[in-house]
Amino acid sequence: MDIKIRVDQIFNEIVEIRRNLHANPELSEYETETAQTISKILSSYKIDHKCGFAGNGIIGIIEGKGKIRNNQKFLTVGIRADIDALPVDEIADIPFKSTKPGIMHACGHDIHTAILLGTAKILKEMEDDIPGTVKLFFEPAEETIGGAEKMIEEGCLENPKVDAVIGLHITPDIEAGKIQLRRGKMNAASTEFEITIEGVEAHGAHPEGGIDSIFVASNLVCVLQSIITRNMAPTNPGIITIGKISGGSKNNVIAKETTLYGIIRAMDKNNKEFIENRVKKLSEDLASGFNAKAKVIFQNGYPALINDDEIGDIIESTAAKILKKENVCFLEEPSLGSDDFAYFSEKTKSFYFNIGCLKKDSKNHQSLHSGFLVPDEECIRTGMLMEIFGVLEILNS
Repeated sequence: MDIKIRVDQIFNEIVEIRRNLHANPELSEYETETAQTISKILSSYKIDHKCGFAGNGIIGIIEGKGKIRNNQKFLTVGIRADIDALPVDEIADIPFKSTKPGIMHACGHDIHTAILLGTAKILKEMEDDIPGTVKLFFEPAEETIGGAEKMIEEGCLENPKVDAVIGLHITPDIEAGKIQLRRGKMNAASTEFEITIEGVEAHGAHPEGGIDSIFVASNLVCVLQSIITRNMAPTNPGIITIGKISGGSKNNVIAKETTLYGIIRAMDKNNKEFIENRVKKLSEDLASGFNAKAKVIFQNGYPALINDDEIGDIIESTAAKILKKENVCFLEEPSLGSDDFAYFSEKTKSFYFNIGCLKKDSKNHQSLHSGFLVPDEECIRTGMLMEIFGVLEILNS
C-alpha cells in the first residue's frame, strides 16, 4: 500500500468526521454521543474495541500479522487522542459551527480524534503487514479530571503491555504541514488551589469593627507573585495565576470571607512542591498580619510531561523523511501549559508533538481555547501521516 496516496484518498472522509465532531461538542465527562460516534466508526472499520474506560473512553486494538525480524520482541504501540470539548462560545462563523451554545472544540480535540480514526482505518487495512500491535486510546476528560490517569488505572497499558505511546496536539503557532518537536521536558506540572481568607463582617461605615477579607485577599494577590520573582531563579520557570476571586455580600458591608482560585505551574515536581509550600506559608502569614485567617487547599493537577529521547529520534527521522526536513521545527523552550498525556510519559516510553494548524499567509490571530480558533484542516493530513509512519517505524526499529 502507498500510504501517502491512501491518506489522500480518505482525507475528505476524515475531514467530514472532524466537522461532525466539531458541530456536536461535549464537555469533559459528558462525551456520551461523541463516544457513540467513535464506536460506530470503529465498528464500520471492523476494528475491535471496548467502550466505557474512565467514563466515556474507548480502547481499540489492531493486531498486526506481519513477521517479526531477527526474533525481536513483538511490540505494542499506543496512540492517544483526547475527545472532550471546552465551555467556550464559538465566535468564528463557519458552516459546521458548534450547535451547542457555550460549548466548542476550542483546543482541537475534534481534529485529534478524527486523525486517530483516519490512522486506525489505514492501519487496519494493512494489518497483515504490521509487525506488532497497535492500541488506540480515545481519552475523555483531558480538560478536567485527567482521563489518561483514569484509563491507565483501568488497565489501558496492559493486556497486551504497551511498550510506547505517541500523541499529538494542534498548534496555531506554525503553519499546517509543519511539525514541532521537543526533547525532554515538554509541558509543565500543575496544581490548582483555593485560598479562603476569613475576616470579620462589619458595617462599611465602621471598618474598624471588622476585618476586611477583600482587602487581605487583594494584598495577597500581589504578594504571591514574589514567590516567582524573589524566591526562584529567573532561569527556573514557574507561574502562579489567580484566575478568580469571590467574596462579599453587599457594597456597604465589610466582607467576612473571600476566596482566591488559582493554579501553579512548574517544570518539575520539586519546584511545584516548593511553590505550594511558599503559597501556603505566605497566605497564612499575611492573613495573620491583618488579624485574619487563611485556609489553603491544593488539588494536584497533571505531572510534567517529559518526552523519551529514543522515541523522539524515531519521530524526528520519520518527520524528516515524510514531511521533509524544512517542515520539522523545534520548540526552543518547554511550554508551561499542562497536558495529561504526561501520565503516559510517566509509565512508559512516550513522545508528544505538535502539528501546525495555521492557515498559510493568515493575518488573523489564532489561539487555543479561543472562540476565534479556525484550524487549517490540512493539519489532519499531517497528523495521519505522522501517526501511521511513526507507529510503523517504532515497531520496525
